[in-house]
Amino acid sequence: MKAGLSRRRRWRKLAGIASAPAVLGGGIWFLASSPTVTDADTRFVLPATPRVPRPLTLDPAQFAGKTREAYAVARRYPELLERMPCYCGCYESAGHQNNLDCYADQHAFG
Repeated sequence: MKAGLSRRRRWRKLAGIASAPAVLGGGIWFLASSPTVTDADTRFVLPATPRVPRPLTLDPAQFAGKTREAYAVARRYPELLERMPCYCGCYESAGHQNNLDCYADQHAFG
């Protein structure tokens, strides 16, 4: 009985080794055939326009958990967030100009 199990294990191992190149090759083919970014796609990149003066962020203490951490990062590194566009639609709905604007109100909370 034990010899039969040993053979099965060897065949499974051999089958796994033999199929690895096919799986790897399929992954490489998938990555190579995926669409790339072209100049036509860049029209969807939103600008990040800093405001002068820079808006103050809300106090992180009024939030809990991960939201508190996000507001704390926004307060600590506002110059970084004002260089980042926000893609949630707030450019159109709330008139935001960069990601920092989302942390100047409760927009980032929702």
